[in-house]
Amino acid sequence: MVIIKMNSTTVECNIAASEIREIGLTPEAIINGEDTSMEFMTQVNKEMGQQIGLDPENEVMMMAKNMMGDGSVRIFAIKMNNDDIQKAADRIKEAAEGILQNVTQQTVDGIKAKTGKEKGIALNEMISLVTENIMKMYATHDNSIDTEEFQASSRQVSDYEKYMVEFDSLDQAIRFSNVVTGLPIEDSVLYKMEDTYYLIFGLRTREDRDIYDLRRAGIEYSNLLSSGSPEMVHVTEMADTVIKENAINRLSEISKI
Repeated sequence: MVIIKMNSTTVECNIAASEIREIGLTPEAIINGEDTSMEFMTQVNKEMGQQIGLDPENEVMMMAKNMMGDGSVRIFAIKMNNDDIQKAADRIKEAAEGILQNVTQQTVDGIKAKTGKEKGIALNEMISLVTENIMKMYATHDNSIDTEEFQASSRQVSDYEKYMVEFDSLDQAIRFSNVVTGLPIEDSVLYKMEDTYYLIFGLRTREDRDIYDLRRAGIEYSNLLSSGSPEMVHVTEMADTVIKENAINRLSEISKI
């Protein structure tokens, strides 16, 4: 589970499909708030609230849960104080008033009185106006979002880049490999020095999503993920080689035995 603080009021939580399986849940159970997910989601709520400094006595945390195509779950949460609640209520009232103005009985009677193509055009116009007013409820007009973290994830990356991941145990390396095995990794070697395992591999991609998934797995399953660090040379020269080629694929296969 990776929790990213996006700004002072908003936080994102990504739960990998593999982790959901490991704790005996399904994405549907989390999305639908089934009883089996209550204990886990209570912990998630607590950790997300801590990231944005939630004051449970005076603030509320609104959440939106989405199931991703790979079976993972992404949760967005935003904390709201009394001022935020008042602003939201004002937007709802404004939207409701707009809907009432656009859906008067006189307007409906006018649509019913039309014939043929004109009836459909008039109905679509009324529905479009209603939709515009509904969208006003979700327009926060908040320009205070800090975008620095997003800039880092959307930068242009080179075609090929070397990474090194550090693990306390072989089990950590196996779990990491199981998550990243679908990424465009061209080569990988597993090393061990003293009680620490090191996985060095090359990733060839220009897809921001691949870099994001790699970093998310690194945060979740390893002690450190680095790129182009001097320690990488030291490890390749001094550490013992455990798996000299296709290490990620071979480690991933171990998890299926």
